[in-house]
Amino acid sequence: MKFHILIFGCQMNYSDGARIRAILLNCWFSYTENIADADIVIFDTCSVKQKAEDKITGKLKEIWKHQKIRITWCMIQHNLRNSKIDKWAKLKIWNFMWSLKTQNPQIIWFTTDEINKWDNEKLKQWNVIGVNHAFNPIFHNLIQKRKNIELFFRIDDAWFLPLILPKIWYKIKYDSEIINEYEKIIPNWINTSMNNHKATAYVPISTWCSQFCAYCIVPYARWLEKNFPIQQIVDEAKIHIQNWAKEIVLIWQIVNKHPDFIQIIKEILKIKWLERLRYTSPYPTFYSPELLQLHAEEPKLCPHIHMPLQSGSDNILKKMFRWYTSSQFKKFVDNIRKLPRLISITTDIIIWFPWETQADFNKTLAMVKYAKFDMIYMWIYSTRPGTIAERKYPDDIPYKVKHERWVKLNNLLKKISLENNQKEIWSVKKALVNEITKQWNILWYTDNMKQITIKTDRPISIEELVNVKIIDWKQFKLYWDVLRTRG
Repeated sequence: MKFHILIFGCQMNYSDGARIRAILLNCWFSYTENIADADIVIFDTCSVKQKAEDKITGKLKEIWKHQKIRITWCMIQHNLRNSKIDKWAKLKIWNFMWSLKTQNPQIIWFTTDEINKWDNEKLKQWNVIGVNHAFNPIFHNLIQKRKNIELFFRIDDAWFLPLILPKIWYKIKYDSEIINEYEKIIPNWINTSMNNHKATAYVPISTWCSQFCAYCIVPYARWLEKNFPIQQIVDEAKIHIQNWAKEIVLIWQIVNKHPDFIQIIKEILKIKWLERLRYTSPYPTFYSPELLQLHAEEPKLCPHIHMPLQSGSDNILKKMFRWYTSSQFKKFVDNIRKLPRLISITTDIIIWFPWETQADFNKTLAMVKYAKFDMIYMWIYSTRPGTIAERKYPDDIPYKVKHERWVKLNNLLKKISLENNQKEIWSVKKALVNEITKQWNILWYTDNMKQITIKTDRPISIEELVNVKIIDWKQFKLYWDVLRTRG
């Protein structure tokens, strides 16, 4: 049986998708890059915005009727969390919050009627996994139109797929021991990159999130944070390097909140053959002088930091539950600019969070001018079900009005991007080949996360690290000349 995985959303989803692949390959399924050849299509879903869910439900329509569909991750888990079915209260202990405590769980195919009749005490047992989440309203909605949906599963239950799949009539052989800790399933030689190459590997250092920002659905879909031990993280990074990864990216919702983050950085920098180390996304108040000093002194620690700002207004930051002020963010920027090494800073900004006044928005524009971000990922606010913002802050601003502020912020970003990129002229960078189009448009990115592109007929391959000299610039893009010395 051939399977294909469609991954939506963040780097964490790509890392999780690689773990699902590893499990199914050990079950003697085979992976195909061509979705048309797949017998099974797995949707690794995202719910950070309603647009993400709409994209997923739209993609479901493109799957052929003879192809079986399995769905996992955020879209089903936050809908489970917000289910109106009061029976869910009996299920939450074992089915949502924590990992099972057994190597041999009881796998039960639930229907709604069975849930209604099930004994409350039995539902609270630690050794039960319910297949297909019949209590999940989104399952009921989708199965009406997509009869080829065969399985919903929580990502935490992925390690039990060898036990779950026989319940839906698959004959399974499993090559290795079932690991009852999902995060310890190491993808081995499986690509974890968001791009179609093995040069970049995403390594999670923690999972879930306990921050509960007012607008964010992540804690409701992924639940509370759990830190991984240092050696587990380093061992996974080593396996990726042994399998030709050049760049390790440490990931988590608030990556520098890990209590051993500095030590993790230091240990991975020791790995032989490592070319680059990145991390995302940090939080300004969890930065230490030692971490900043590592950016100044360690050439393999990339000169780029993605630091989500969200808003430049203290009033809005407080409503968002971001737990830092604009002054603290400015101090963070000042500390980076003082380093002897030039560090690129990118950010996220939410446009028109409820009750954002023109004065609030002007403070965001002022912060953008002050920080001179190289790139801003701009999100027009949309309410996510179950979040604090949905309960407390009505979203009553028309999309058209929000879009006007998006245009204004984007125009400012274009101006700053031109100024920043002009300063890159004649500098020498080591660039990683990310993609080669049919027109021989080579797409790369530098160590400071700037995109460079040019048409060329030079013999260059994907995943290659090449020394380049920047010879021209535009908004969000640099142009280069390849130097003779490579790697």
